[in-house]
Amino acid sequence: MLNTKNTPSIRQLQLFSTLVEHQSISKVAELLHISQPSVSIQLKKMAEQLETELYTISGRKVFITEAGQAVYRAIQSIDTTFSNLQIELNAFKGLQAGTLKIAVDSTAQYLISKVLSPFCHRYPKIDVQLTINNRQTMVKRLKSNEDDFYILSNSPAGVDVIQMPFITNSLVVVANKKHELTRQPHISLNRLQHYPFILREQGSGTRQHIERFCKSHNIKLIERMTIQSNEAIKQFVAENIGLGILSHHTLNQGESSDLVVLDVDNFPINSQWYIMRRTERKLTLLASTFDDYMQNEWQLKS
Repeated sequence: MLNTKNTPSIRQLQLFSTLVEHQSISKVAELLHISQPSVSIQLKKMAEQLETELYTISGRKVFITEAGQAVYRAIQSIDTTFSNLQIELNAFKGLQAGTLKIAVDSTAQYLISKVLSPFCHRYPKIDVQLTINNRQTMVKRLKSNEDDFYILSNSPAGVDVIQMPFITNSLVVVANKKHELTRQPHISLNRLQHYPFILREQGSGTRQHIERFCKSHNIKLIERMTIQSNEAIKQFVAENIGLGILSHHTLNQGESSDLVVLDVDNFPINSQWYIMRRTERKLTLLASTFDDYMQNEWQLKS
């Protein structure tokens, strides 16, 4: 029989788990929409219930104790147990219910609707939880095993995944149609170094490929502006504020008539996107069905 007297609440477990993952009381408060004093009070009560110190604070830094690490491992185990229970319950229902969790690199968002649309029409009662962010955030989610599937340019080191090719991604140099370089039939990499660029932020997959390309070709671009949005980059390039380097998939969306793809040495920068999942993650019936769909039915020509 469960001794509820000394058992933390689900909310307290959530608060502490978030604290371990983000190492900040203020971040816990922000993410879970609760005041900082309330976070501290609940965590103090939890420590008193368990009769052990879970963490210490020195300055602005949070340090998780060994006991706290043990509690966190137990929380992860509880979460896994409930996830597996949900898998079994959904299996009883067939595909009449269930949630498919997919995390997508922000550039790949331009294709995900084409992937999901036929599947959602086939199974109209399912729910899809779609997370879109830059590569850095997606890698964190992958390492934490938060989602069923991930779409990334490549898997991070030290994480066991099962992956299959999704689609080729080509990065191209774009300019306003009135830019002086549009009058050039061919442009050298050296010449690109004389023009300002509007680039994606650090941590994005696009930025990583650009930096790797520049290093391998020994060039340095003038960075006028850094933006987290492909759409915003397109708008600034359309206003002739600078050149951009974007996935060709982004140019098929929205109003891009003012943009021209330049013919530049060694471009496009080609890479491969993959759809992947953690090796140890137990697939729900829904996730398994989606996996079969991706392997056997879905094809998108780049």
